[in-house]
Amino acid sequence: MGRTAELVRIAGRLRDHEPPWLVLAGPAGVGKSRLAAEGRALATTMGYATAHVVATKAAASIPFGPFAALLPDTDIPATGLLGLLRSVGDAILSRAEQGQPLLLVVDDAHLLDDASAALVHQLAQRPASGVLATVRTPGPAPDPITALWKDGLAERVDLGPLTESEVADFAVGVLDGAVAGASVRRLWELSGGNALHLRELIRGAADSAALTNHDGMWILRQEPTAPERLVELVSSRLDGLPPGPVEVVDVLAVAGSLGFPLLESLTSPAAAEEAERLGLIQVSEDSRRAEARLAHPLYGEVRRQRMPKSQLRRVRGELADALAATGARRREDLLRLASWQVGAGRPADPVLLTRAATRARAMFDMELAGRLANAAVASGGGVEAGLVLAVTHFATGAHDDADRLLADLAAKCENDERAAIANARAYNLSVLIGDPAASLTVIEAAMAAISDPIARLGLSARAASTMLFSGDPTGAIEIVEPALHSADDMVASRSYYVTSTAMALVGRTADAIAVAEQGLVVHRRCVEPNQIPEVQLIGATLGHLGAGATMTAADISAAAYQACLEAGDKEGMASFSLLTGCVLIEQGKLSDAALSMREGTAINRELSDTGALRWCLGGLAVAEGMARNQAAAAAAIADLDQLRADWMRVFSTDVIERGRAWALVAAGEDTAALRTLRGAAAQAAEMCQRIAEARLLHDVARLGEPGSVRGRLAELAEVVDGELVAVLAEDAAARSRHAGVALEAVAARFAGFGMFLLAAESAAAASAAYHEDGRSRPANGCARMAEEYAAIAGAALPAGTESAELDQLTRREREVASLAASGTSSKEIAAKLFISMRTVDNHLQRVYSKLGVNGRNQLRLALATGEAASPPIG
Repeated sequence: MGRTAELVRIAGRLRDHEPPWLVLAGPAGVGKSRLAAEGRALATTMGYATAHVVATKAAASIPFGPFAALLPDTDIPATGLLGLLRSVGDAILSRAEQGQPLLLVVDDAHLLDDASAALVHQLAQRPASGVLATVRTPGPAPDPITALWKDGLAERVDLGPLTESEVADFAVGVLDGAVAGASVRRLWELSGGNALHLRELIRGAADSAALTNHDGMWILRQEPTAPERLVELVSSRLDGLPPGPVEVVDVLAVAGSLGFPLLESLTSPAAAEEAERLGLIQVSEDSRRAEARLAHPLYGEVRRQRMPKSQLRRVRGELADALAATGARRREDLLRLASWQVGAGRPADPVLLTRAATRARAMFDMELAGRLANAAVASGGGVEAGLVLAVTHFATGAHDDADRLLADLAAKCENDERAAIANARAYNLSVLIGDPAASLTVIEAAMAAISDPIARLGLSARAASTMLFSGDPTGAIEIVEPALHSADDMVASRSYYVTSTAMALVGRTADAIAVAEQGLVVHRRCVEPNQIPEVQLIGATLGHLGAGATMTAADISAAAYQACLEAGDKEGMASFSLLTGCVLIEQGKLSDAALSMREGTAINRELSDTGALRWCLGGLAVAEGMARNQAAAAAAIADLDQLRADWMRVFSTDVIERGRAWALVAAGEDTAALRTLRGAAAQAAEMCQRIAEARLLHDVARLGEPGSVRGRLAELAEVVDGELVAVLAEDAAARSRHAGVALEAVAARFAGFGMFLLAAESAAAASAAYHEDGRSRPANGCARMAEEYAAIAGAALPAGTESAELDQLTRREREVASLAASGTSSKEIAAKLFISMRTVDNHLQRVYSKLGVNGRNQLRLALATGEAASPPIG
């Protein structure tokens, strides 16, 4: 993984019969030996003779020790060192046949004895031999090995750590499944991109259940600890070092990073210098400040695991005292000082602890925020500390504990604190506990007791948010409008978020995008906000998606997800996993959409956010159902049905109910699916969610009943911004008329939106319409177009487009045929479709006749391959 460029370089030299003189350099575990082994295997397949030696510390005292196995049993006559080197070299080269080049692979060449190092240097100058050596850095190597690249005899290739994306590929390969983005990030941070360390971390985390697979997504449920095998590997690097450098490592293991002067004062200048020389620490210059940190994150993890608790407390206390003596003036010093004081068991100022807990919450380090807030409350921190502690409960799923704490705080707080407590409690009650009525009661009680206009606007914004999620976007826009103009950036930013999201849902897509962009500016002015500014991009993503700009929506959602990942905002990552999945569904990239929905599902399950979890499961059912993955779609719906019913209707129609419908389609139950879609569309219309209604009605058209929805879609196109709904209406109208020219044009429009699955469907429908008119040339052209669009989406062609014979079936005949082919009995089919068994059998006879098949086995094959049998003779 991650070494393609280096392998290509080695392969190129081998192919050109230019023996590779390469030295692969890098720290232990970076993959030097594995890359050298791959190079040796390549050489063998390309006709080279190969020889492999491994240098060790034990063999370093024996001249030519690593080469002993390559030398003949008889004595090698030689006169002097040069003669001996030539004789030994000739003996090694004789392993190759006449005219055959030799590749010598030397592992850990930095450990070679002087004679062996000189031999490698000499062999590198022989025209019939090449050298591929590995050396560990940082650290010394014998002069002849260093001379290989200094004298130009070999090219030095420095192998760096794996990138984050390469770590993601690596983790997927090891675990044989998708891995959540935040988990990839943490594995990358802990391993430093070191392949060996990464592999052991993943194995250890999986064995200890810190890394688990749920909903088809691997996710870190808790901080992984280094497994014993990895501890031993890293400890071997530190064992035997002088006490001074080890002390430096221990201090940085606890501190993470430290100003270099402060590190010198806690250890000694000589020890710090020696630790840097040995490659144990790295020192960087930033704004005239030298900062020291461990060269590898696992050094700290291993030392902390093996450090007695008494030593941990002592080092934390020393760090706290040293930092306090400097005045702790830097922004990051607040968190460090507070956490070290708490970790050392020292009494601390509750005001300082509360400020630090607030800062940790703003950085989405909820574990640290909770620890500091607990200490602040225990030290008499009061209402503000209790509020921070309650908010940390949100992230751990302790929603009832949070409500009890907030209710207790509400009875103790002053007027200027009442609004913040009510806001937090209302959010917890509505979104997390699922009791919007109790949430509104809390807001009303607070409004009655608060006179401050800004605080009242903040509470009205919270009420508007509840109204939005309950499925009343127009009411939310009306209520929150005064708060948009608040002088308080926190209040205004919440109002922009509600307004832009609501506008996108009702079809005011251009306004939604503009308000979201303005909200982003205001949100970035906030000091330590509860959410990162990119939350404003939810409205922008929905606005662009509703207008048909799916590629722009995808870019915005991906950038916002990355911002949440960088910040550690799990709730935000879950939100944009859902939105990214929705965008990918509309683009027809159903496999990628399912992965994104699975990540959102896994995160929301971890956060115990039932409402958002339901949305992601519904989205997963949409993606899997459209892909006709019946089992996966049914499993998503089964998981959804096990959750408590939720009051949040905002995505209930075009995500949850749409998921139910497409799961039914995957099961061959089109009639039930159409009934579900129509019911969901009616609910969307009732809530004035015009984009959702249009999407659901168009699904009805896609499933074979365009005439019943073309009128309403045309009406919606008149009142919704953007081009998308108009094109959905045109598609339904063209499908109902079997108008090939119009369908072909619509397919091109969908492709322009980046909606390639819909483009494939419309192109296939155009092909069928042209066939009906006897126009084979445009029919064949549209058929090819459908295949191309489906390939771009990475999806299969829609059912019913694979052959002209299958196109002969009516919607009801196709439904009966699909159920029969899946093994459903006639009696069961009749019950599902609310028709008689005789009607089922009549439909089946017509299907057999049209497709030229005899019985259900041939029918199953015909539907699976899209190819009907030849009509029977006679």
